Amino acid sequence: MNPALSTSGLARIREFVGGRSLLAFDIDGTLAPIVARPWDAHIPDELQVRLAALTATRTVAIITGRAIADAKPMLGFSPRYLIGNHGAEGVPGFESASATYARDCSKWLEELRGDNEAWRASPGITLEDKAYSIAFHYRQAQPREAALRLVEERATRLVPLPRLIHGNCVLNLVPREAPHKGDALRALLAHSGCERSFYVGDDVTDEDVFRLKLPAMLSVGIDPEPGSAADLFLPDQGEVIRLLDEVTKMIGR
Repeated sequence: MNPALSTSGLARIREFVGGRSLLAFDIDGTLAPIVARPWDAHIPDELQVRLAALTATRTVAIITGRAIADAKPMLGFSPRYLIGNHGAEGVPGFESASATYARDCSKWLEELRGDNEAWRASPGITLEDKAYSIAFHYRQAQPREAALRLVEERATRLVPLPRLIHGNCVLNLVPREAPHKGDALRALLAHSGCERSFYVGDDVTDEDVFRLKLPAMLSVGIDPEPGSAADLFLPDQGEVIRLLDEVTKMIGR
């Protein structure tokens, strides 16, 4: 895996940001720095300006684990596509299926909010209702490993059984039939009519995109784990602004 900002990395990126390209980004850990409380996260103004400029000439998509209602207020620009819940919300053509996912999540929430639920007695664990998926956050729990084991075990007893997606101190519970981020990107490529796509993400959920390995797609992982399937990498989230500057220069030529 080569550095995205190296000479060879930039040469590869140049091939994937042409006039009929889909430029897609995750939010948390990619556009927005990771913070202790997810609801405090924001996309820095300097990134907002660059992303707004990109939307004027390219098809831009945001593919996030957040619910659309949560993600939209974070954006100071209007991407053509805003996909939420790791792909379970907002993908064109999946509207009726999304209603089924919402019903499954409603059943899980009814169970998990019961007074006798063990996770409720564990300080630092919070449950987030995202309508089409739900999430246990445990960044504030101590020890975190024990908190994760607790919510993982509880999730395995839900009906229907959810797909578990691990993130940065978060366990996401997603309906098993729901599309993941890779499915979403593939659908957006077809729907948009774009010939190529360029995707930037940072965590386990983004590996579903990285693993596609489509000839028409190039991916960048931020501080990726060993064995990541990303094509290129950035060492940390702070380098995203440099990446966008380089992409903007390529488009302006």
